[in-house]
Amino acid sequence: MRPATLSCSPPLRSQTAYVRKRRAQAVACLGLWLGIGFLGPNLLPLRAANPAAKNLFEFRGQVTIPPRTISHRVRRIFVALFGVTTPFSGRTWADPRGRFRLRNLPPATYSLSIYIPGVGEVRQTVEITPSFADPKGRVEKKFVFDEQTLRVQARPVQSGVVSVRELSIPEKARREFGKAQSRLRSRDAEGAIRRLKRAVELAPQFVEAVNNLGIIYYQKQDYSTAEGYFRNALEADPEAFEPLVNLGGVLLVIGGATEAMEINQRAQAARPLDALANSQLGLSYFRLGDFEHAVQFLQQTKHLDAGHFTNPQLALARIYLRRSQEKEALQELQDFLEQHPDSPEADNVRATIERIQQSQASPADEGLPL
Repeated sequence: MRPATLSCSPPLRSQTAYVRKRRAQAVACLGLWLGIGFLGPNLLPLRAANPAAKNLFEFRGQVTIPPRTISHRVRRIFVALFGVTTPFSGRTWADPRGRFRLRNLPPATYSLSIYIPGVGEVRQTVEITPSFADPKGRVEKKFVFDEQTLRVQARPVQSGVVSVRELSIPEKARREFGKAQSRLRSRDAEGAIRRLKRAVELAPQFVEAVNNLGIIYYQKQDYSTAEGYFRNALEADPEAFEPLVNLGGVLLVIGGATEAMEINQRAQAARPLDALANSQLGLSYFRLGDFEHAVQFLQQTKHLDAGHFTNPQLALARIYLRRSQEKEALQELQDFLEQHPDSPEADNVRATIERIQQSQASPADEGLPL
């Protein structure tokens, strides 16, 4: 872990600017995870609950890091929560003890971005669903990071470096982007789209805005439009990771197996410890029938984020069943239920477990939601 000293850390104003930039990027690779349904285009691995659901939840968290990781008392941990299948974002600062909370959340799967000043960003999947809530609708989770974990998993902070492309984005375009994020917090996807399109009209090189448009259209299941935005973002910045990994996800959905493999290999090589990049590469190998490599990267995904929203357990269970490794398949399916007990696909998984245990003659993996 890089030492967080006052001399090499950005001042509070720079920290706020960095957080604003990370806010723009964090939603970018929360993931194009519907692509895991490639074996059956109408089957999704895990669907978020209806955003209009009456039961809303409160998410309480605490981030614990080694002492003196943050060297200045005015610098605080920043957290952002993003909807995986529906356009939504929420954000807040943690208090000096690392505690935070977000209210009025519909039951769903979310991606949590934890930004630790002077260290970087760590992402984790969180389930905000009834099984994890107390009687008052509060979901509590602790995130404990030691030095080794931060050294391995935190994406490094880029301080003092601003690209020519970023400098060329006019302030008016940035304001439109900020208004789009406000619309997302209000769950107004159409309003966010209008603001983002305005930002892109003002600054076609605004990669974060272009990429965010791709994500919203992906979540609307307009995959061809989403693909176009991700490709446009990469044309503006060929080194940008977020549209790269997102393009790899949408290609898994639309069936571009060869290009999906190429793109996902590039994404995983760019960030070897990114859970989404590893998962999508594993799924690319799975689709092409290379189960050895698929297992390698899907297991790595679980190591990085045990409950990752791409549900690596389901692909692993299919592989093990095809190999007649029923014990390993059962372990993966049971792990899936522990991570996602309220998934709409949980009943299918339970039925598959029962068939395996009863050793019925019919292929056990037919009911898996992949």
